[in-house]
Amino acid sequence: MDLDDVRVSAEDVKDFRLILKTFTFSLLRGVCRLICRRMSHQRRWSNSGKQELSHIYSGIGCMANMDVYICDDVVRNILVRLPGRALLRSRCACKHWNDLISDPCFMKSRSRPMILFPFIQPMALIDDNVPAQDKTHSIVRNGSRSPQVQERETDFGIVGTLNGIVLLTLTQYPHSDCCELILYNPLTCASNMLLSMEPSSEVAFPSRVFGLFYAANKDDLKIVRLEVRENPNRLTYICDVFDIKTSSWSTSPQHLERDFHFLSHAATFLNGFLYWSTSSKELSCFGILVFNVNKMVFSKLEIPNGDECADPLLGSLDGCLCMVNCKIGSIRFDVWLMKQDQCSWMKAHSFTFGLEPNSFNLICILGNGKILMINDALQLVIYDTSKHSYKTLNGLTRDDDYNWRHLDFDPTTRDKGSSNFRYIHSIEYVESLVSPFDIMSLSFV
Repeated sequence: MDLDDVRVSAEDVKDFRLILKTFTFSLLRGVCRLICRRMSHQRRWSNSGKQELSHIYSGIGCMANMDVYICDDVVRNILVRLPGRALLRSRCACKHWNDLISDPCFMKSRSRPMILFPFIQPMALIDDNVPAQDKTHSIVRNGSRSPQVQERETDFGIVGTLNGIVLLTLTQYPHSDCCELILYNPLTCASNMLLSMEPSSEVAFPSRVFGLFYAANKDDLKIVRLEVRENPNRLTYICDVFDIKTSSWSTSPQHLERDFHFLSHAATFLNGFLYWSTSSKELSCFGILVFNVNKMVFSKLEIPNGDECADPLLGSLDGCLCMVNCKIGSIRFDVWLMKQDQCSWMKAHSFTFGLEPNSFNLICILGNGKILMINDALQLVIYDTSKHSYKTLNGLTRDDDYNWRHLDFDPTTRDKGSSNFRYIHSIEYVESLVSPFDIMSLSFV
C-alpha cells in the first residue's frame, strides 16, 4: 500500500498504535490495511505521522505478543467502523471481543444499513456507506448464500425485513410453483426455512404475492399471501394470513376478482396497511392495492397520472407512503408523498438525469430519501433527493453474472437494457447478528 495516499491525524495514529497491540498477527495486518484505506479520504497527515504508522505496520509481528490492556470504549470505537465480514472475523480474535460484538447494544449503535439486490449471482450486497470516490472498496459486492439459497437453479424474491433478517421466497427451476419462505441473515448467511407451499390444484399456474407485517404489536409478525384460485367461470385472488409465532393460517373472507396484475410480488408495509403496485390487464393504467391488516379488508387507491406513467415504485419516506413514477416517453421522475387523509398525493420532488437515450428503471426507495436505479448499461445509480445529486456504484459484476432467468424474459432480448429489471424488488436492511432460528427475538423494522 502506498502511504502517500493515506490521510490520517496524529491522534488517529496514537489510537491506532494502541489497538494494533491487541490483535493477533494475521488479523493485525488485515485491519491495518482496512483502516489505512478508510482514512485515505479524511485529513491529510504529516510526514512524521506516515513514518510512525510505517514503523507500527512493520513491527506488527512483535507487538501482537505484547500484553497490553485496552479499554472497551477504544475497542468498540474501532470495531463499530468495520464492514460486516471484517466484523465477523474479529469475533474470532478472542472471547472478550466476541462478547463485545455479540452485545445487542453494540450492533444497534453500529446501525449499518445495507441493500440486498437479488438479481446478481449469487446475490449483491450494496454498501452505500462507502464513499463514491473510494476506489479501493467495492460499493457492490457478491454476497454469500446459505446452503438453502445456494442452488443455481433456484430463484428467489424479497418479501420484507425484520431486525436484520430478510424474508425470501424460493422457487425451484425448471418451472415449478412450489414455493418456500426462508428467513435469511445476509451478514451471517444463516437461514431458516419457515414454510413450504405446494402448487395449487385449482389452477395450472397460480401466481402468488406476499406482504410482511405486524398486527397488534411488533412481536405479532404475520405474512399475507394473495394467490390466484379458480372459481366458477372466473379467477380470483384468495387472501391467506400466516402467523409466524404460531405457524397457523387464517383466511380473509374478502376475495378479489383478478382484473389486474401485480407489478411486484412484495408489498410495502406502513402504519397498519400493506401496499402493492398494480396495473390493469392491458397495462394501460396503474394503481395501488391496499390491505388493512387490522380489519383484514382490501381497497384500491388511484395514483397521479396513473394512465400516463410507467411502472410506479412504492416505498416510505419520513413515515409517509412514497411513490416515484415517470411519464411514458419522459426522462423526468416525480416523487409523491401520501397526505394524511390517506387518499390524495403531494408532489415532493422532481428530477431528471438528462442522459438520453440512456434510460433508467427504478429499483428501490431507501429510508434516507435516496432512490436506487439501474440504467441501460446495467450500472446501478443512487439518486439523493435531498442533495439533488447521484453517484454511480463501483464494483459491478459482468453481464453474465446477472440472474436473467429470474426476470422471466427471453435472454435474446437483453438489448432492452434496464427495462428487464422493471419488476424486481430490492430492500434496505440494517445488519444484525440475530439468528433466523430465534423467532422470539425478531421485531419488525
